[in-house]
Amino acid sequence: MALPPQTSPDKLKSLTYIIGGLFFVLVLIEKSLGFSQARLQQSFSTESFRNLGNQNSLFEKKTKSQKSGDPLTSNEWEDDLAWEEEALEDPILIGEEKKKRINTEDGFSIPEISLPEDTFPGGGKKIQDTSGYLSVYFLKFYGQGKNSQSQLVKVSREFSGGDPIVFITRKLLEGPSPEEKSKGVLNSLPKKLKFDPNYRLENGILHLSFSKDLEWGGSPEILKDRIDQICYSLIGNYGIKGINVYVERTRLRSLGGDGMALPEILVKNPRKIILF
Repeated sequence: MALPPQTSPDKLKSLTYIIGGLFFVLVLIEKSLGFSQARLQQSFSTESFRNLGNQNSLFEKKTKSQKSGDPLTSNEWEDDLAWEEEALEDPILIGEEKKKRINTEDGFSIPEISLPEDTFPGGGKKIQDTSGYLSVYFLKFYGQGKNSQSQLVKVSREFSGGDPIVFITRKLLEGPSPEEKSKGVLNSLPKKLKFDPNYRLENGILHLSFSKDLEWGGSPEILKDRIDQICYSLIGNYGIKGINVYVERTRLRSLGGDGMALPEILVKNPRKIILF
């Protein structure tokens, strides 16, 4: 029977080097992976062994680890939803606060400053005249429906003497006589309209102040007719070249809700006149 060949010293030395190299590589791998004796003991602690008997423990831990990475499968989305619900409630409060601030800003009113030319200058020297006949202007409508148009109607009033400006203005407010009404003559001036008899005539401009009713209860066309009635009844008499109208002693710059602008000095607009 043949005996195995004897191992030479060189071969043993090579084998030793190989085994040592493998051990060194294993040590490097252990360090690179972060394994240590303390971590191994911690991972296999008593609590870990206790959890081995609990069938759901590892599953719960695994589930929690998965849920932490997926918001759709975690309870965190419920917290997010609760936050969104609070956020949905907050805009209501924020909106109310913003609304309050806006209302506060809208409610802030700049004090109106009346310029000297916008304030009624006050009563001046009165005009006196003898008796006679003075003209007053009213309205009459011609046509029907949308084709209906107003025209100024000139009528006469007997004047017994005194202040002609006050007389003409009062006759305007009284309106047409019953006979004139029966013929379709109308008045665009409101029945409740009042005027201040303390007028001022200065440099050919007559300053007259009326109550607020002058601006109420009329379409833009009717408001224009009111101004024309006043202008045609007064301008051209006693040196009156133009009129400044005031409401409650404040200069009237526009009429009606549409804010129809008025010229600086009111004059007669070109219109057809009907004699009555």
